[in-house]
Amino acid sequence: MPRLFEVEFKPPFLLVKSSRITSTFDRLGKTRLAGALGWASLGLLPFIAGAGLTLLLLSLVAIVSRPEVQEAQRQAGPQSLLLIPGLNPYLPILYGWLALVIALVVHEGMHGVLARRLGYTVKSSGIILFLVLPIGAFVETDDKEIKTGRVRDVSRILAGGPASNIAMALICLAVLATISLGLQPAPIMVLEDVFEGSPAMEAGLKPGDRLLSVNGKPAVSLSVLSSSISEAGYGGSVELEVAREGVGVLRFRVGVAELGLGRPMIGVSIGNAEVQEWANQYLGSYKSSVTRNPLIFLLPPSLYPAHPFSQLSICQDETAAEPRCWPVASVFQHPLLGSAYPPIANLLFWVWFVNFNVGIFNALPIYPLDGGQILRRVLSASLGARIGEAGVRLAVTIISLALVGIVLSLFTVPYLAPLIAS
Repeated sequence: MPRLFEVEFKPPFLLVKSSRITSTFDRLGKTRLAGALGWASLGLLPFIAGAGLTLLLLSLVAIVSRPEVQEAQRQAGPQSLLLIPGLNPYLPILYGWLALVIALVVHEGMHGVLARRLGYTVKSSGIILFLVLPIGAFVETDDKEIKTGRVRDVSRILAGGPASNIAMALICLAVLATISLGLQPAPIMVLEDVFEGSPAMEAGLKPGDRLLSVNGKPAVSLSVLSSSISEAGYGGSVELEVAREGVGVLRFRVGVAELGLGRPMIGVSIGNAEVQEWANQYLGSYKSSVTRNPLIFLLPPSLYPAHPFSQLSICQDETAAEPRCWPVASVFQHPLLGSAYPPIANLLFWVWFVNFNVGIFNALPIYPLDGGQILRRVLSASLGARIGEAGVRLAVTIISLALVGIVLSLFTVPYLAPLIAS
């Protein structure tokens, strides 16, 4: 009876293999969906590779022609181009590792499903551990079968990896965009002072109370409060809902009076109004960008506050000795997700981001990546009789080296350009 789990140590990694994974590939491979995904992957691969080449060339043009891009890359360091959590300063360790493991499981899993769908042997499969930390997955197929298999079958198996990464990326992107469009500014305005003898003091309001709503409307801007007071007029009243630390949510009916400044007032001074207004304007601009230019989701939230779920901070009175700062994510809220919104949004972002990059990189015609292996098989089948296998290998090698050269230039140009210019 085969063992359920088998552990193999390949320093410094542990390979945990399971027969259940291979049997899962068998079950999934028999479904009609697997067959459709195989053909869809093969059809989509040229477009994925084209997108990867386009982004690669655009990055090269930007880094060669724009000194400010070179300077930014020098400040970030070459490690910022590597998709390795903990080494890349913009890829957070927790979210980064989770996203990378998901990307590798999806990638290798689709290879395994399509291999079994098409009758190819999966010799072993499982997860890769570094000490006790899962860092990836693997599917080991029979090399002889892959080398001698039909071009269309092997190409579908190989294309399934990058295509499944892009599919996972797009699913996460769609969910993330939907969540982002549902965001609202969080009420962060507080009562800095409650004037002596004012209607606010008589009603029981205290400094430090956080203003949640005015007459049932969310207190997401100072104008919500001021317009409600003006509408109530002298002798009228407004209903305020506040959050008091250690107590909870309280409601007050506060009168409106003339307190010597020639306009209706309730007798409070408001703090954080500037940040509240910034949140309103930022969120409106962000939602517009999401619908007009989804490429905004290629900007990491850890690089600068390009997204409302960023954990970077915004500060009020930055020139002050002790400026007041808030994490960007804290000034927004989601009506359904509540406090779970920032971690969910960050996980979705990094799963999208990592899967997208893994997918387009593996689709590039660089041998031995998936795209390079497909290119070699296709050239061998179509041109092998004319130029021979040696000619096919030479053509694939030239294409691979050219693309590797472009990739390496992204690392080297920022440092060489100033030397050449001088």
